[in-house]
Amino acid sequence: MFDDLWYYLLVFGISFAVHFLFRFDLGPFRTILFILGFVGVVVHELSHYTFCKLTGVKVGKVRIRYRSRFTGKASPHGFVRLNEYESQSFLQALMVGIAPLFVHTWLIMACFDLLYIPGFDDLVYIGIGLLIVSLLIGGAPSPSDLRNCCKGFTRSPAYSIYQLLLLGISLLTVIIMYELLPISISIEFLYYIFQYILVAVSYFVFKYGFRALNNTYHNFYRSGRFSLNSLTRKRHRPLKPRKLGIEEPHW
Repeated sequence: MFDDLWYYLLVFGISFAVHFLFRFDLGPFRTILFILGFVGVVVHELSHYTFCKLTGVKVGKVRIRYRSRFTGKASPHGFVRLNEYESQSFLQALMVGIAPLFVHTWLIMACFDLLYIPGFDDLVYIGIGLLIVSLLIGGAPSPSDLRNCCKGFTRSPAYSIYQLLLLGISLLTVIIMYELLPISISIEFLYYIFQYILVAVSYFVFKYGFRALNNTYHNFYRSGRFSLNSLTRKRHRPLKPRKLGIEEPHW
């Protein structure tokens, strides 16, 4: 259970190290590296975009470029501009920020599964290998992605800690669920995706369950006016004109 965590650390480390290769003059290999890196950038930004949609973050503009706008030289890069940035919670910023690490790792695992399937043409295996390299290049979150996560936490530390608490409870619930129920999926990366889907479902169950309990507490106990009458339908009885100081007509 959650034994895939070291995969993400491995992809992050390799991706971080590969970025240093772009600083050296590698001749023709540098052009190949830029082309592979561009594919990684495309998947990177699409990962951000997909998780924005999944977490309810409004997206303004998605931009992906192969060359620098200022120098015209090859420099694969991109961004996803977010609307209402200040309204994001810490968990939204975290999920959007680290989305490429998860998506790239899952795709790399899927590619390795394809490599073990016999019968493909050699060019197909070469293409899969190049795709793995592209995914490794763009797998790590950028420094701006990590800064956005930190800003999301500092916006509301108390609520951010509450979200982390809910996330921890959800993880513990899924771990217990896997221990008690025989859950098995033959395809490895789908197995890992499914466990995170269960974590997300558990998170929202606890979130709205606690919210319902909190609303019940405020409505019936904290007000100090809880009685059986509050459970009954109140009938509207208008006051007589005489009590309101209005003189009634004499006819």
